[in-house]
Amino acid sequence: MSLAGKNIHFMGIGGIGVSALADMALSAGARVSGCDQVESELTRRLRDRGIEVKIGHAPGHVARADILVHTSAVPPDHPERLAAGDRQEKRGRFLARFLQGRRSIGVSGTHGKTTSSWLLAHILIQAGLDPEVFVGGMVPDLPDGNHRRGAGPFVAELDESDESFLLPRLRMAVVTNVESDHLAHYGSDAALFAAFDHFADGVAEDGLLLAGADNPGSARLCRRHRGAKLSFGFSPGADLRAELAGPAGGGRFRVFRSGRDLGEFSLPLPGRHNIQNALAALGAALELGVEAEAARRALARARGVGRRLERLGSLGGAAVYSDYAHHPTEAAASIAALRETRPGRLLVVFQPHLYSRTRDYADAFARILAQADALILADVYPAREEPIPGVSSSLILDGARRINADVAGPFPLETAAAVAAELAAGFATLVFMGAGDIDGAARKLLGEGGQK
Repeated sequence: MSLAGKNIHFMGIGGIGVSALADMALSAGARVSGCDQVESELTRRLRDRGIEVKIGHAPGHVARADILVHTSAVPPDHPERLAAGDRQEKRGRFLARFLQGRRSIGVSGTHGKTTSSWLLAHILIQAGLDPEVFVGGMVPDLPDGNHRRGAGPFVAELDESDESFLLPRLRMAVVTNVESDHLAHYGSDAALFAAFDHFADGVAEDGLLLAGADNPGSARLCRRHRGAKLSFGFSPGADLRAELAGPAGGGRFRVFRSGRDLGEFSLPLPGRHNIQNALAALGAALELGVEAEAARRALARARGVGRRLERLGSLGGAAVYSDYAHHPTEAAASIAALRETRPGRLLVVFQPHLYSRTRDYADAFARILAQADALILADVYPAREEPIPGVSSSLILDGARRINADVAGPFPLETAAAVAAELAAGFATLVFMGAGDIDGAARKLLGEGGQK
């Protein structure tokens, strides 16, 4: 179905992924409109492109829509969805429209998919392959932030939080890792792992699966896959293997492809986990015909994605970072990267994301976040969820206090930020961590009393 001339309405148009889809639909010749709960930089940017954006929701928004696009966060009984009837699609299904018939590379996994997608796109751009790019984060080096139009390969970050990531038929699938998550949707780890098996099986017959070798879940996926495959990581048996070529946080590593030495690479992004992300991107780029030397030059100049250990400025002498980590493994990787690159005391302000995730992983969060020198907990950011009786940030706080006495909270977000500001002078590094609105609180705090 061609989108040219169609009326497409996007709920939650100010979201990272949905705003990129709206831009893609506009480029495809559709008449685009959208709505969201609050005004934001993204809604203003879309208006500047000629898209009608309304603040607030109403059934009348979809009166002329041929397709209503929504995310899993919008319940079936929402008035706009009820008004749309059968004229509606989930975000993932709508994205699949653009991937069909293209040389498409889908990047998924529990962690690292945004950075891996962008690093692959960056290599392809620098190599002159003119990729189309769809990522779930704001990239400073992309003029539109989260989308780039191009005539070459299509690099798309695919969200595994529901089964819509299974819809596209891919030329290449990249799985960074597979861990327990999204249990509110899948119900069990077994169901989540089965979905990734289906994702791998959805690669075209002449396509390729790339899977992380360092993570048990993705390594198992790779072993089970019957088609062409390539593993990547630090593990001795990886097809594309890295060895550190300097301090752990220094970003220098040597790469071996099926035993052949490709030489030393460098990456100006902190942490061992980012080297793993770079290997995912490098493996896919090499398979697309990019020379190793071109990839080496591109990675050496790569910049990261917004809210992925993004340096915001300083406050009270402490370097201030914003980080999107909202899963225990992500929090552990970010804390390790800061320990490797930032000597001195570390203060973490953490905002749990979703009541269900807080319930399911409170003990793991407590163990990992207690590794900071001090921890401030904000209240849970509910996103699409209603409160769950007995579930709050106190579950994490109680566990963390058994390990580290220097834990405070839980506080409303603005209070947590204010407490951090009072304590900042006693720390070398302050990181605001979480996938909710904590980034805005950090930026507001710096605007009031920090330095860029």
